[in-house]
Amino acid sequence: MIREDMAFEAGEGFEGREGALAVLRGALRESAPRGRLVVVRGAAGSGRSTLLRTTARRWIAEGVRAAPVRPVSGTLIDGFDAVLHTLRAHFDRFADPGLIDRISKLSRLRARAAEDPAEGPAVVAELTEVFDRLGRLGPTALLFDDVDRIVDPALLLITARRPGCLVVAAVRDPATPAGAELAALADEVIDLGPLDEHAVAATAGDGVHPDLLRSLRTALGPLYGNPGTVLGTLERLHRDRRLTTSPGRTRLRDPGSPVPLPEDHDLVNRARELGDVAPRLLAAVAAVVALDMDDLPAVADVLGTELATCGRTLDRLVDAELLVADVDGRLSCLCAALADSAAAAHPDAVRGIRALGTAAPVAPLRPVAAAPPKSGARPWTRTEHRIVDLIGGGRTNRQIATALGVSEKTVEKHLTRLFTKSGCRSRVELVTTRLRGAAPEERLGRAS
Repeated sequence: MIREDMAFEAGEGFEGREGALAVLRGALRESAPRGRLVVVRGAAGSGRSTLLRTTARRWIAEGVRAAPVRPVSGTLIDGFDAVLHTLRAHFDRFADPGLIDRISKLSRLRARAAEDPAEGPAVVAELTEVFDRLGRLGPTALLFDDVDRIVDPALLLITARRPGCLVVAAVRDPATPAGAELAALADEVIDLGPLDEHAVAATAGDGVHPDLLRSLRTALGPLYGNPGTVLGTLERLHRDRRLTTSPGRTRLRDPGSPVPLPEDHDLVNRARELGDVAPRLLAAVAAVVALDMDDLPAVADVLGTELATCGRTLDRLVDAELLVADVDGRLSCLCAALADSAAAAHPDAVRGIRALGTAAPVAPLRPVAAAPPKSGARPWTRTEHRIVDLIGGGRTNRQIATALGVSEKTVEKHLTRLFTKSGCRSRVELVTTRLRGAAPEERLGRAS
């Protein structure tokens, strides 16, 4: 069952998604017969973590046995360790004297499982007994944040979903196999949608000047409706002493300066998780504003990275939705704030890119006729010209991908756009169009 939650509780900031809290409260009431699993999804900065913290805080104040499970990355055993840590840390909250013996037994089994994976089922069985016991004592809730950091977390959550127990699991990326599997297993799924303009303003607070909100909207782009992102960005601006209050309204001291994302924003962390090259490559894209694939060899030189590595990383940044492509296949950061964050974190990459001269292109095919382009025809990018030149040289998609330092999938996307914008129906026709000089060429410049 999918629920769209757009509600906002004025006075409690973005933490007050009362619609989602009501769903969770109902799930807790319904957990007695067979347990419940609720999956919470939402874009980076949508308030998943805060929803879980708010729910735990309210329920604990009401006397409910509720405990947040700290996010961990790693294997299923690492997930079991996180649960074990939670049981120890909140032992008094569960009000079960017999639990200490179970925790001790779990610890011993966990130690044996570390040496012998065959002991894993015994850990699962004992943890099942623990949650059976807690569920019999009354409603119990465990709230897992970013649970899809664990490899294959489904077994862990199903183990905890015992009669009387509610398991709430926030996932970072519903498109991953783990995210899709959990949604299929869940009794309910809560989708945290973006807040509307009024709700964002209320989240930021009455004292925020409309000019500051406009600056945030421009910088955050598609992230502007995510309350966690808005508040986190405001907090960073405050820490950086870039906000001023006069008279009674908070504004930017320097409205024309960049507005970066929080240092710990999910998108920033996602770039780091892709390896050492990814954040620097993101900064390089930020430096040129829009990256044509023809620039990739020069970018790889600046970063001191092999072209193939640079191309693979670029594809991963696109897959992670940190980079987006325009209709001509040029890549840019998802929003200005992400670009500013990347540039601020890696100024050396930015300086190197901005110092670049024009990269030497692949030798083009010699036009045999200077036929004018069709009226209104969209220009081809340098990368598209280069791809057709390579096709004319008899290269396959795989060979073109190697020459450009990208994946075959990226080459195929370029070709799809080329066929659409040119009206050509075959590779031969593309080459013929290029030879006739009928492909309008786009003049590209670099951002200063």
